Amino acid sequence: MMKVKVKAYSIFTEKVREGVFEVDDGLTVKDLIEILLGGLEYRGISPVVFVNKEKADLNRVLKDGDEVLLTPPFSGG
Repeated sequence: MMKVKVKAYSIFTEKVREGVFEVDDGLTVKDLIEILLGGLEYRGISPVVFVNKEKADLNRVLKDGDEVLLTPPFSGG
């Protein structure tokens, strides 16, 4: 088992409880999103995921102590 810290912004705060979670070793970003959101999207929105302040691929394997951030896609203008 390992511990990861999870933080969510915007719409994802409706579904995700922030805090430190104990998860299985070898868990991927995709696995964590499915656990937290019950699928890969919430209310039709897929999160952009950052691990340790770097944008993360869904296949990235999480490590003990990682900080995971879920945020909706954003654009500027």
